[in-house]
Parts: sequence; structure tokens; C-alpha cells
Amino acid sequence: MRNLLIIDDEAQIRKIIKIQLKNEDIMVYEAENKDKAFDLLKTVPINLIICDIKMKDTNGFVILKDLNIQYSHIPVIMLTGFIDKKVSVKAKCMGCYDFITKPVRREKLIETISRAFADKKPEAGNG
Repeated sequence: MRNLLIIDDEAQIRKIIKIQLKNEDIMVYEAENKDKAFDLLKTVPINLIICDIKMKDTNGFVILKDLNIQYSHIPVIMLTGFIDKKVSVKAKCMGCYDFITKPVRREKLIETISRAFADKKPEAGNG
């Protein structure tokens, strides 16, 4: 079983993604903010993260930066309402694996997640 963490302050978005992944042999964990996400990362072996860019208390780039420091082996897919060229370049430079746009389409979600699991970075110290 692969473990996926969704970081998004909107419960409805987390619920939609979780429902779309229901039959995919993926255990979905949820966090509505950075603190809850990092608490969870300390106790659960997460294989992939989906993180919203725009949130009330922070933005996904702040979270992505901290994930790259502490959990650089976990691919991060950014979730956004639209993909702006500047945002895309910035995210890729910061180590973002890919993007999923809202509204989340199941086909695109499954395709992107499957690719990320297949391309998984080696864990720190293992390669």
C-alpha cells in the first residue's frame, strides 16, 4: 500500500481527491495546514504529497521549501486553480514534481500520481 498526503486548507478538495483515489490501493492522509502535515510526516511513511499552492495561512511554496529540506525523497505535486508560467517555473526550480489543476479530474490525477510513484526519488542515504 502506498501512502499519499494531501495538504490543503479546503476540506472539500481533500474529500474529492480521497474519493477519486478510493479504488487505487493508496492510503490517503489529510492535513489542512503545514503543522499538521509535518506532524503526520514524523509518524507515517508518506510516499507522495499533493500540496495546494494558495492557502489561508501560508502558501504551497513555503511548504515545498521545507519539504525539500526535511523530506526531499518524497515527490510533491502542486495543486492549483490555474498554471501561470512564472508559478510553473518557480515550482519546478523548487523541486515540484508536477501540477494538478482544480477542478481535479480523476484521469489526470491518476496519471500524475502513477508517474510520480514510478519516478520516486531514492530516500536520503539510500542512493
